[in-house]
Amino acid sequence: MSSRQWSPSPGHIIRTHVQYSDSEATKSRFPIVVSSSEFNQKYPEVIVAFTTSSKNIHHPKSYDVEISDKHPDFTQTGLTHSTTVRCGRLWTVDKRKVSDVIGTVPTNLLTDIQRLVLQCFEE
Repeated sequence: MSSRQWSPSPGHIIRTHVQYSDSEATKSRFPIVVSSSEFNQKYPEVIVAFTTSSKNIHHPKSYDVEISDKHPDFTQTGLTHSTTVRCGRLWTVDKRKVSDVIGTVPTNLLTDIQRLVLQCFEE
């Protein structure tokens, strides 16, 4: 996917490989695009929020949003199971490293995600 031709939108759930700091290996992950469409058109990177399987969350944070597999619009996400968005764990991803857009976050949850991301910068 060419970073010049493709511009993601906030709420896109993307597939990208993430390298962990303690290892050379990478893992396929599905972060949520949180940067604005204008930012995404102008720059070669996108800002994303980390996601993890909801079953891995033992101590929820005040900045977590769960995308439950019980949500009426869950099928539009492209996810296979409930996933928690860690709105306080942001990073940038080069658009050339995005292999796919698997789906989108339901509108009501995207509003919550955007609000919590902003709160992380206000506190």
